[in-house]
This record gives sequence, structure tokens and C-alpha cells, in this order.
Amino acid sequence: MLLRVLLCLLLGAGAAMAQPLPAGEGRDHPLITRFQDAEIVDYRASGISNYRLALDRMQRVNGRVGAGREERIRGDLTRITYRIPDGYSGADVFAYFSGQMLAMGPELFRCAGRGCGSSNFWANDVFENRILYGPEAEQFYLASAVGEDEEHIRAYVALYVITRGNRRVYAHLDVLELSDVTSDVPTIDPEVLALQLQQERSVQVLGLRFDAQDRLTEDDGLQVLVDALQLLPLARVYVVGHLSTEQALDTLMQRSLRRAQAVRERLLAAGIDAARVDAQGVGPLAPVCRQAPCEARIEVVLRQ
Repeated sequence: MLLRVLLCLLLGAGAAMAQPLPAGEGRDHPLITRFQDAEIVDYRASGISNYRLALDRMQRVNGRVGAGREERIRGDLTRITYRIPDGYSGADVFAYFSGQMLAMGPELFRCAGRGCGSSNFWANDVFENRILYGPEAEQFYLASAVGEDEEHIRAYVALYVITRGNRRVYAHLDVLELSDVTSDVPTIDPEVLALQLQQERSVQVLGLRFDAQDRLTEDDGLQVLVDALQLLPLARVYVVGHLSTEQALDTLMQRSLRRAQAVRERLLAAGIDAARVDAQGVGPLAPVCRQAPCEARIEVVLRQ
């Protein structure tokens, strides 16, 4: 009996090391063609998920593991891990998959080697598959979008390639499809928003909507901002309104200021000290932003 138990434990440990799945239990995603002769060793169709898309190296800040910059996006998540045949390098595999990804849309972030941070964090905290843990010098990561531009995105793809200590190469793909959830507003954790504000000095506040009189009618993203500011009790910020339509400059400046003031009033009502928040309106004078839409938005800028 003891021998049988030990045998079962050994067999279970071998399975945990990502053996090939039985035929039919895993399949390629329609967007990405597998590497030649690669085997799927882990396949998970997770359904609708609130996905953390990493856009910076992995690190531990205040006890929390995360990317220096990341976005929480809701979509239909598929996770696939491939074991690559012997004889190929991680760089070969990364070039193969990244070529397909960048042919479908813009690159959002990439890193390689120690510039990606801890491989342990990527394997266990991001992709939740310990087979992906390996030497930090032997890792590659790419996040990209699928679509003509960042205003017409229908999916996100995250690629991670690792060469383990035994020289076996694995490639992992997270594919997040937005086809059925395009109206959902991406949300960001307060900790991530606070870190992004500290590092980049400005963040766009998502989930806000104004009517024609510049009254705030939807404020889904406001609580995240309140929580982030509470995590940074000494930070002082500008709330900046942006607005670009077919109107005179003076009108747009005044309207964008009213929008910024409406957000500031909500922040004060939520308990943020008035001395920490200053409202400004710049109308159409700062037309560039990473997240769409750009024509009407609220940004929070860290004051010096």
C-alpha cells in the first residue's frame, strides 16, 4: 500500500511538471499559429476575466507583486503553454511569436532578461504556471494589441518565453478577446494607479462621462482615484480637463475647466483634502494620449 501511495505521488509530481495534454484537450488560438512541432502542455479557457495586463517589469512594492505599470481589462481569456522542441533558442521562439503579434496590431511593452524582473513573479503571480519559472537572463515578454490602432482594439496578447535551467524552452500565450465586452471600461487597481501616478506623473481617469452641460453623469472610475489618492496621503495633484470639439478655444477652455471642477468636487466630497487638489482646464491644447478616446478626458497630474 505504501509503495502504491509513493508511486501515485511520483506520478502526480511528474504531471505537475507540465506533461503534454491528451489529444483534443488543448488547441491553438485562432489568432496565433504554434511554433513548429511544439506541444501544448497547459490549456485553460478561463472565460470572462478581469485581466491584469503587465506593461512594465515585475517587482514587489509594499508587499504586493505587480508590474510597474499594468492595466486591468475585462475580456474572454485563453491561456496556452507550449513546450518547444529541443534545438531552438528562446530568442528563436520569441521572434516567431512576436512577429505574428506585431503583424496584427501595436506593441504595448516588451522586455528581455533581467529587465523583465523576477521570473518567479511572471510564472507564479502573472501566468499561474510554475513550469514557466527559470533563469531571469533567459526570459522574454511582449504585450501587444490586436487591431488597426489603439482606438479599435479587439484583443490583447501577452507572450512569455523562458528557457529553464535544463535548457528546455517554453512559450506561454495569454489571449484576451474583447468581442463581447467592448463596452466595458477597463479598470485599474488603486495600488496600480497610485504607482503609475508616482512613476509617470500623470494618469487618465477612466469611467467618467459628462452631459452637454458638462455635468458629471457617470463616475465609475472615481472611487479608484479616491482610493489611490488615499494611498498617497502627501501627494498634491492637478485635475485636468481636456475637450476637443468644433467650438471656439475660449469655450472649450471654460467647458474643460467646468468638467475638472466637477471631478474635484466629487473628490472633496469623498474626503480628499481640498488643499491637495487643483482643477485646471486646457480644452484642446493637449491632444495626445495613449488611451482612447482623447477628445474628452480627465487626467490627474502630480504636482511638484
